[in-house]
Amino acid sequence: MVHYSAPVDDATLARRLGSGLRARRTGRGWTLDEASERLGVSRRLLVQIEQAEANPSLSTLLRVAAGFGIGLSDLLPTEGRPAVVVHDRDRSVPLWRTSSGSEARLLVATAELELWDWRLEPGDVRRSEAHRAGTEEVLSVRAGELVVEVDGVSHVVTADASVALLADRPHAYRNDGDRVVSFVMAVHEPVGGRSG
Repeated sequence: MVHYSAPVDDATLARRLGSGLRARRTGRGWTLDEASERLGVSRRLLVQIEQAEANPSLSTLLRVAAGFGIGLSDLLPTEGRPAVVVHDRDRSVPLWRTSSGSEARLLVATAELELWDWRLEPGDVRRSEAHRAGTEEVLSVRAGELVVEVDGVSHVVTADASVALLADRPHAYRNDGDRVVSFVMAVHEPVGGRSG
């Protein structure tokens, strides 16, 4: 049987994230102070997230997931997983956006794999901290010209080209051109990480 994902608005996402974070924290027996230290997030922000009163950045969510040793999608509690779930892009919520109109939508995710839809307006950049050891990202540029920066070296990826990179080091995506850049990205972040 195929299940279709229900529309998710910002308030629903915030409630799910808050309850998921609280369940993970209390399941490990961590106080807010312990969680703050282990996750690298302020106690105040943790309280706000748990009470669905904050809109944490993508970097914060990735840091929290890494601190628990889980994937980003595992922060959101689910009610059992059917064999097939169809997610409609129009029902997804951007997890990163800028005032100029750039955004990143998490289209679908499992414990170790995420599929993203990105739009970068001219002049915008998305800098990312190093992900968990062994994390890889692959992306395909649909329109425009994307600059991918890893280890301080820039690589230009044109429309209809693809790139794979190790994301366990700081990296960035930039639009240095005058046209919108559109790309899809898959992220493989091994649970627990791996050496290498």
